[in-house]
Amino acid sequence: MIKLCTVAEIRSAERAALSGTRNEDDLMTSAAAGFVRLIFERFGDRTGTALFLVGPGKNGGDGLVAATILIEVGWTCYVWGFKRDSSAGAPISDLVAARLTWIREVAVIQDVMARADLIVDAIFGIGGKVDLPHDVAQLFAWAREKRVAGGTPLWAVDLPSGVDADTGDASDSAFHADVTVSIGLPKIGLYRKPALRFAGEIELVDIGLSAPEATADDVVLIDEASVRTLLPRRRQDTHKHDVGWLMVIGGAPNYYGAPRMAAEAAARAGAGMVCLAVPRSLVAPIASAVREVTFLPLPDAEFGGAGERMAELVTKRLPEFAACLIGPGLSQDEPVPHFLSRLLGLRSGSESIGFGSTATAMQSAVFSGRAVIDADGLNFLAKQDAWYETLAPAELVLTPHPGELGRLTGKTTADILADPWSEARAAAERFQHVVVLKQGFPVVAAPAAPLLIAPRCDPALASAGTGDVLAGTIAGLMAQGLGPRDAAAAGLFISSRAADLAERHVGTLSLVAGDVIDALPEALRQLYDRDW
Repeated sequence: MIKLCTVAEIRSAERAALSGTRNEDDLMTSAAAGFVRLIFERFGDRTGTALFLVGPGKNGGDGLVAATILIEVGWTCYVWGFKRDSSAGAPISDLVAARLTWIREVAVIQDVMARADLIVDAIFGIGGKVDLPHDVAQLFAWAREKRVAGGTPLWAVDLPSGVDADTGDASDSAFHADVTVSIGLPKIGLYRKPALRFAGEIELVDIGLSAPEATADDVVLIDEASVRTLLPRRRQDTHKHDVGWLMVIGGAPNYYGAPRMAAEAAARAGAGMVCLAVPRSLVAPIASAVREVTFLPLPDAEFGGAGERMAELVTKRLPEFAACLIGPGLSQDEPVPHFLSRLLGLRSGSESIGFGSTATAMQSAVFSGRAVIDADGLNFLAKQDAWYETLAPAELVLTPHPGELGRLTGKTTADILADPWSEARAAAERFQHVVVLKQGFPVVAAPAAPLLIAPRCDPALASAGTGDVLAGTIAGLMAQGLGPRDAAAAGLFISSRAADLAERHVGTLSLVAGDVIDALPEALRQLYDRDW
């Protein structure tokens, strides 16, 4: 995992590299080569016309070198310069530089934009200001119009011009990138509002800079290499009992899709067996849709003393399971509050029960196992005084959206959105449990540990049920033995990767939670070596 860096930290890393064996030309060439490599990955062998908007500094130099690399493989590259009219200062030979076509006239620029297959912003780098010159803002507006009307991809070198690399502040006229190729080290401002709305998909290019060590106060990017190390390994003689069993507790007559999707996601994440503890009336419709799960039928609400009986049935079976997921589609109606009070031991007593215990569940027993608590499980906790003190023996992952975190902490949704990272940290410290805040770039907060942030901010996930998929994925990993923070980090990365794969297939507006579940196998296949 790599720390999100401030401008000062990036400049320090660059100075350290330059004081060794590297030089400016070397860094610029590495940056341009990494940028073009990503273009090749997206465009394949196809060539076309690219328009590079370049500035006077190193960011413009990176863009110019990238343009010459594209020219070498058959692209036609036009260049518009802001306070720059040549490739001077960039490591480009005069012979290659002569193949760049510089343009200035407005009519020519608009004509090239109309024909371009790619428009690249390389005007301002990490030292750029939020306020943009009028002619730059006008070009960006034209580029955006071309993107909306014709689908021309917009890419930014390092960060979109008009964005503050530290604070995340952004001009309304900032370059609106589809892809931002962050050079060297990830810039912390790109992951904050409103900058994240302009950055698009953020790709990292390693040019050999050393990131500073992260402290508990820092924000760290969850990366693929780290997730690979977190995934559970299966021995050749592994049995389903060894892998980990998960109980999913949820469901109500009008919300039976939520526990079903959570259970499917958990199974796809590798849980050895998933058992759905749902009202009896929901067993048949869920069973007809999901073949691989088992069931613990619970009394329906109309049954007298249903809450008491539900708690009795679940606590009796809990010792069989490595973890549980509480809340998907559970509702907040009676007998749910009574059931959860009994299940979690929030009314009285100090006796503990956990997974693997042979003790009989007592009425006053405090829950001390591993659990992911989502949706209506969170809404229940929000109404309990000092629940986190009672549940201190448990290992919990809470997965709220901003509204749910606001209810848990006694704040408004606006309070949470004003500074989501700080609010997630504060909640984790107060509750002494792991908090996954589903907002913008989702984050994992744990007590006395760096904040972990997902690599993608995906608006396609603004669809009902995607939170259930995330909760199920995390719970499935917890059942296999991952600790709360590791399970949350890996689950967040895996579900994000699955969402990306699904979105490439079905599109942004059409994506539904089931598409993410369907993509989980491919996401995990890419991360897990079957020969392990």
